[in-house]
Amino acid sequence: MVKVNSRTIQRLLQGHGQFIREADEARRYYSNVNRIKQDNSVLQRQAETEQALGNPLHLADNRISHSWHNLLVTQKVSYALSYPPVFDVGNKTANERIAEILGDQYTATAMQLGIDASNTSVGWLHYWRGTDGRFRYHTVDPEQIVPVFSGTLESDLVGVLRCYTMLDPQSGQTVQVCEYWDDTTCRFYRQNGVSGNYTYFEYPEVGQELRHGLGAVPFIPFYNNADRRGDLPLYRDLIDAYDKVVSGFANDMEDVQEVIFVIKNYGGTDKTEFMSDLKKSKLIKVEGDGGVDTIRAEIPFEARNAFLERTRRQIFVSGMGVDPNPENFGNSSGVALKYLYSLLELKAVMLETQFRSGFAELVRAICRLEGIAQPKRILQTWTRNMVQNDLETAQIAQQSVGIISDRTILANHPWVDDAESEQKQLEKEQQAAAEKQPQFQFPPKDGVGDGSSG
Repeated sequence: MVKVNSRTIQRLLQGHGQFIREADEARRYYSNVNRIKQDNSVLQRQAETEQALGNPLHLADNRISHSWHNLLVTQKVSYALSYPPVFDVGNKTANERIAEILGDQYTATAMQLGIDASNTSVGWLHYWRGTDGRFRYHTVDPEQIVPVFSGTLESDLVGVLRCYTMLDPQSGQTVQVCEYWDDTTCRFYRQNGVSGNYTYFEYPEVGQELRHGLGAVPFIPFYNNADRRGDLPLYRDLIDAYDKVVSGFANDMEDVQEVIFVIKNYGGTDKTEFMSDLKKSKLIKVEGDGGVDTIRAEIPFEARNAFLERTRRQIFVSGMGVDPNPENFGNSSGVALKYLYSLLELKAVMLETQFRSGFAELVRAICRLEGIAQPKRILQTWTRNMVQNDLETAQIAQQSVGIISDRTILANHPWVDDAESEQKQLEKEQQAAAEKQPQFQFPPKDGVGDGSSG
């Protein structure tokens, strides 16, 4: 057990502040609150202009953000985890028991882990025994977790510091809860308000301690990739550039309706009087050889469209996604579709590689706490969720009869989600068809049709 004191906690928290800032930024982009919506430089320029000129003309300030980050994360998570892995520990009964414990929440949990990992670089899963003694598990906000690793080459997880706020149902006040978990105990305390002070752990008389009996640190990390980085840095600058250009275009389209007046020998006294005369009488007083010229902004449509198209393509390349442009699909063959998904597949493989170890640890925890024999090997079957040419796939399945097993054909047929249940249904239908057939064949009367010559 790693001793928890103020020095240890301060060391652990050194990098956690930066982690939270990066995670918050990624989550803002995921919610389509991009940097352009938080950039006050335009507002500052507008205030300076209004102060200097009295705001004679409208100055547009559109802040248009685009949900590219949400799209790319959703593509990856849906592609890799819509059908979360199926586990085989070498025993059919144990497999069914594990699937039963994972329950209906398994798919949603796997996808939330994928979203957390994509945004913050890691998803965290916590497991425990419920009040009914059953195995429970749920995702935990990564910003609440400060992991403690062994420092060896294996970098084993030896402890977790978790801090979060909750509403006390008795007092109705917000309380801060701090917990430290290792492989045998959990030490925790509560305090009113949100102080961010975790150093109370160094005082033995503060808080409570309990033995959880879970056999390991009951938290499992699911990393986004080997670098343990989120997805946003790959294309954040491209998104910002796209937002700025589109917002600037919208501003130009709005401001182009306005006219800049160039006034010569104006007969009025100040710009306020000028605007008042223009609005009320649609006339402007000039003296002698005076006059009024107008200037309108020119909008470079072609250059702007070319830049946006190039930036759009680069966002999908840098983000390793699939451009949903209909021109890319049509009646594409299986090979062409796989080519379109090639970058997304590379990114999904990096996620799968890291998630495999996390899911294996989850299965071992289930076996350990539910009295299932610890498996020597855990086979994981991953299925991608992608657009495919169903006709081509079905034809390949039909042509494979007699070459590969019927189970493999069923598992890869586009209309079959569960090969085992489909196999049972086929056997049931074949048995029912056999029962309808007459059990005995009687010879025809008078020997007709029996091949006799009479």
